[in-house]
Amino acid sequence: SAMNPMRAIREKCLDCSCQQPMEVKECTVKTCALHPFRMGKNPYRAKRVMSPEAVARAKVNLMAARAVQGGV
Repeated sequence: SAMNPMRAIREKCLDCSCQQPMEVKECTVKTCALHPFRMGKNPYRAKRVMSPEAVARAKVNLMAARAVQGGV
């Protein structure tokens, strides 16, 4: 199955550190091109900022989606 690029980078870092998540977190190889992405997140992606109105709409949409799925 397909894997998203951030997950693939995380898996490579785990492979490099013998499957030790703490070693990935504490990695000191700053020259590695994957170093900024090692925690599975893109540090260069801007955080999404939502207005209070957008947050309210998202809550309504989430509740509606959960109701359709039979959840809470």
